[in-house]
Amino acid sequence: MGARSSQSRGPGLNETDGHLLEYFRNNFSGGGGGTNAPPAAVASGLTATGGIVSDYTSGTDVYRAHVFAASGTFNVTEIGDYGDDIEYLVVAGGGGGGGSNAGAGGAGGLRTNLPGVQTTGGTPLTGATFPAPKTGGNGSGVYTVTVGGGGGGGKGTGNRTDGSNGIDSYFGPPSTPNGITSSGGGGGGAESSTNGPGAGLPGGSGGGGNGYNGPRAGGTGNSPPFSPIQGHDGGNGTNSPRYGGGGGGAGSAAVESGSDWGDGGDGVQVAIAGPTATTFTGVGAKNPANNQYQYFAGGGGGGYNPNPPSTLSLGGVGGGGAGGNGDPSSGNAVQAIQGQGTTGGGGGGGTNNNHGAAGGSGIVVVRYQIGELEATAKATGGAISFTPTKTVHVFESSGQFSITSPIANVEILSVAGGGGGGMHNGGGGGAGGLLYSASTPVNPSPGTYTITVGAGGGGSASATGTDPPYMPGQDGVDTTTGILATCVGGGGGGGNQPDPTGAAGGSGGGGSDGRSGGAGTAGPPRQGYDGGSGQPAAAGGGGGAGAVGSNASGTTAGTGGAGLPYSISGTAKFYAGGGGGGDRQPGGGGAAGGSGIGGHGKGRPSAARGGNAVGGTGSGGGGGGADPGNESGGGGNGSSGVVIIAYPT
Repeated sequence: MGARSSQSRGPGLNETDGHLLEYFRNNFSGGGGGTNAPPAAVASGLTATGGIVSDYTSGTDVYRAHVFAASGTFNVTEIGDYGDDIEYLVVAGGGGGGGSNAGAGGAGGLRTNLPGVQTTGGTPLTGATFPAPKTGGNGSGVYTVTVGGGGGGGKGTGNRTDGSNGIDSYFGPPSTPNGITSSGGGGGGAESSTNGPGAGLPGGSGGGGNGYNGPRAGGTGNSPPFSPIQGHDGGNGTNSPRYGGGGGGAGSAAVESGSDWGDGGDGVQVAIAGPTATTFTGVGAKNPANNQYQYFAGGGGGGYNPNPPSTLSLGGVGGGGAGGNGDPSSGNAVQAIQGQGTTGGGGGGGTNNNHGAAGGSGIVVVRYQIGELEATAKATGGAISFTPTKTVHVFESSGQFSITSPIANVEILSVAGGGGGGMHNGGGGGAGGLLYSASTPVNPSPGTYTITVGAGGGGSASATGTDPPYMPGQDGVDTTTGILATCVGGGGGGGNQPDPTGAAGGSGGGGSDGRSGGAGTAGPPRQGYDGGSGQPAAAGGGGGAGAVGSNASGTTAGTGGAGLPYSISGTAKFYAGGGGGGDRQPGGGGAAGGSGIGGHGKGRPSAARGGNAVGGTGSGGGGGGADPGNESGGGGNGSSGVVIIAYPT
């Protein structure tokens, strides 16, 4: 193909696509089977061509994925034994970042019908079933695939310009309106333009607003009333300090609080393309070292102009580019970074001379089942599934693990119940204690082990009036396996007065009203970390398995401590995050739970109950808010624990 402009372009390749195509061809075959081909299946599915093809297993199911990094066609010639329903991911090109102190590009809109996909806040993104094209007659077996290019970055000098919107992506029939269209991401607002001036542009996810003479509003994303949503709003710019707003992402809106102002909204994980022979870094990997691949549609980071220079605003996970920064008095500027891999929004330009970066191009992936493997477990108990290499038993409630065929060693993850959040600017609940072993000897055969999974601690109840007691959250319950040591339940968050200190536990609960957080179980082996301390008007976050809960600072509540990621079940997932602290400040809003699995704290004026932790992770509940003289928000519930045992199939 010929050279392309760095400005907005039509559907097809942008300058990152050559790398993408090379990446996919190195990791998937050119047509008919992936580099990680599974064992022989017992039935057949669709017969189809188009894109870069990967065959892989998930449990005992065998799938074929067609990955389109550029426009093409998906052609079905046979339906096969598994029906005509297919699963899709359609992501549009990300928006470009604006020029000079500018807002970032929003992520391309994301649509999928893969089960279980959801936003950071838990809103489902899974669309309806989608039948494959029927064969025969007027080309009815052919579907059109249009992959939208990323929007160009805006100029940072002279007549500074907004970033351009990304281009729509499409999958479906060539001549009917029944296909799947995802909207291009919104461009970021420039320092001085005719748009507002400097407001972020709307799109699949909205672009960020400019940070000069702000605030300039972020662009709207394709959020409700659209159902399912495609993306979220971009962030507002601000003039003091001079930050451009981050671009919205498919998983969340741009971040707009404290030192994180200008960060892009996160993308979402859509595990549709299958594992690869090498670490998956080509499509917005959140953390390849932890096998968390296939994140898509992260917003770009806003540009900003601090004095002295500071670190970059971050793009959201899922390919968002980082923002530029710099000090105009020294000329020490850092250029914004393009949306990485695919689908991410470009970073906004910093200082007076920084251009915005281009957004990443979109992607379309189509998947369908082509077979099923026969696999036999060597033990009973829990929910049993299969990966390509191991058998997995997941206990989310108590039971027995009984070995029926010889197993010398097992991989095991054990997490206790998380603590509940406290009330009235209450502390976040501490995560349940976590223990992991990659190889633990067991009685080869026969052998039976009792598994007791601890429940999560209840958050304190909401109440009206102004008089104490403001109750703390309940502690989580211990988990025992007979294989690893007992995991200690997470400590409950402090409940302001008269019991504001966070409780000790696997990880400690956050403190309230100037008191300390509870101690985590330091071991050896370590099971978790301490909760953060509280202030009179804001509470500390609960500790997590990976980090301490943050201390409250002034009127800002502390975030929950990070959890730890494991892929023992075959899918990378975080466990044991601490709950976020609550507060009682107008507009405070509480603090986030650790790793997106701890409950979110709440604040005034809603005096709402703290958020519950994500189930089956052993995480702590969020602390409740408070509206002094009116209502005290209760704490969120901690999550029950989990035990996962795996061994070679």
